[in-house]
Amino acid sequence: MNANLADLYGTDYTVRTDQPEQFFWYRTPDGERFGIRKTRLTTREKSLLNALFPTIRLEEELTPTQKKWASLLFHKDENVTLNVQSPIRYIHFHLKEAPSELLDFREAMTGLFSEETILLFENEKEGLLIQLNVADGESVHDLEQMAAALTADFFTGMALFVGQTIQQTEKSSLTRIYTSEKKWFSSGLTLFPSQMVFTHQDLIPAILFNEANKDTIHYLMKLIEPIQEDVELVKSIRVYLECNLNITLAAKQLYVHRNSLQYRVDKFIEKTGIDVKSFKGAVMVYLSLLAQELR
Repeated sequence: MNANLADLYGTDYTVRTDQPEQFFWYRTPDGERFGIRKTRLTTREKSLLNALFPTIRLEEELTPTQKKWASLLFHKDENVTLNVQSPIRYIHFHLKEAPSELLDFREAMTGLFSEETILLFENEKEGLLIQLNVADGESVHDLEQMAAALTADFFTGMALFVGQTIQQTEKSSLTRIYTSEKKWFSSGLTLFPSQMVFTHQDLIPAILFNEANKDTIHYLMKLIEPIQEDVELVKSIRVYLECNLNITLAAKQLYVHRNSLQYRVDKFIEKTGIDVKSFKGAVMVYLSLLAQELR
């Protein structure tokens, strides 16, 4: 049957696309998912397909709890009754293509997390995981491995945004935080299109910088101008900052002796006049490096 439909509709028939909103989606008795482009179907053809195959609607496959969360976060309905115990956390996700096996993808996503997790799709390419009773949570490295595994298994690129730990669980707060984090995630995808996992700690400074005026950006970029041609020194300072000013740890990551890195840090301070060993100096240099990266 599917082969006949593929022959009939040609390029308007698909099982995978990066524009799922342009198709009506159906599932065969064997569970196979396929779509027909909306503009191709006549009213009669659509009625016939609806009679032969069940249409796929994400909201019809939700549990009562998932429906309540979807109503609150996606439709801003604060009249729903939710019993939420803090702390919780949102992990937002974005897929480059809608997965062809949606149910398998859902099972794989929830199976990767140890805590009780609620999975919601806002559409076929975007959604979030709501982690309940969050402990320390997964590291960025762990999440990158999870995203890479799902990308390999389902042949679709993925990006994740790990939100803040939420202690205030009033419905208005839950909605406000979701909306803000979704906006930040969207900005992160634009600013760093190749990045796989974002955290609010590293994304918010980038967004604030991106919204700064031209004079501020120019000033930040000028701060490290005396050493910007010294690639090795710039890399060393970046790693030093990423290691929380821990010179021993940074030296290990750079595969250099601790004294060699100490010399580079002192050289940076001498050439720029910024004490990168201090918290305020480190913040200034971090923003300056960010300006170079996003220019």
